[in-house]
Amino acid sequence: MALEFTITPETPAGSQNVVVLHLSGWLDVQGEARLVEAVHKAKDRGTQYVLLELAALDTITSAGIRGIQKAWQFLMPREATGQAARLKLCGASPRIFEIFSITGLLINMPMYESMDVAVDSFGK
Repeated sequence: MALEFTITPETPAGSQNVVVLHLSGWLDVQGEARLVEAVHKAKDRGTQYVLLELAALDTITSAGIRGIQKAWQFLMPREATGQAARLKLCGASPRIFEIFSITGLLINMPMYESMDVAVDSFGK
């Protein structure tokens, strides 16, 4: 039985252009659209940068990876090639990190161990 997928948004203190989306549970086809919608809503509110905090993410399927890719493409349109990443990842378990490594997801999306370091990296 899959764990319920939840998204909890947070705006870090002093980081008006960054939203952290804490993901937990099982990111599969049911969560894919919810993740993409959360990123769209954040951008509609003026957010430039999104950090996906994955410490409580138990499992991710190919649909979940597709959802992260869609969020990346939405935040990084084709004309933004060469600019700093607008979507970053942090806190992935070794198992989730391995999945991202195998799929090549980490080629364009930076992964950080801590949320604080990841949030600070958006200002650079």
